[in-house]
Amino acid sequence: MDNPNLPPEFELDGAKLRALRAADAPALYGYLKNPAVTERTSYPDVSLSLAELIIEKTQMRWATSELSKWGLARREDDKIIGTCGFNNWSKTDRRAELAFDLAPEYWGTGLMRQAVTSILHWSFEHDHIDRVLAYVRVDNDRSQGFLQRNGFIRESRLKDFRVCKGIPHDFYVYRLLKSDWTPDK
Repeated sequence: MDNPNLPPEFELDGAKLRALRAADAPALYGYLKNPAVTERTSYPDVSLSLAELIIEKTQMRWATSELSKWGLARREDDKIIGTCGFNNWSKTDRRAELAFDLAPEYWGTGLMRQAVTSILHWSFEHDHIDRVLAYVRVDNDRSQGFLQRNGFIRESRLKDFRVCKGIPHDFYVYRLLKSDWTPDK
């Protein structure tokens, strides 16, 4: 990795991907508490403490040279408006689980596409992974469409895969192989 204690930064149109910081917790909580962001995910009840825990876990993973998440920050004021990266990474199996979230006012702007493309390009080029997985609730059409537009293939349906707000839900598993990926899809 370029710097095992911090993820590399990437410049996007009007935003950047950078390491998450403890001071980002209020902004992260600010958009995650919007039900539109988390209602079709496996996020537990959202709280400021959860946002702090997400950041702490991400920092610990980077500090131990594990792939993890980036913060998506506006360029003009460095405020976090989303996260993108890997929930799980297996160095041995060369696979990672992609996860992303974004404040609703930025949906449809192309920022998350740029973020995912940057992260995948870096991860594949630096030979960290060969296979990326994404788990999406079967009723989350928006995320399914996003993944499909970005070259991911739906592999299967997982029955009662994750519990969301106390209720088991089916999830689709999507995959993208390094050998199939082209950044201009």
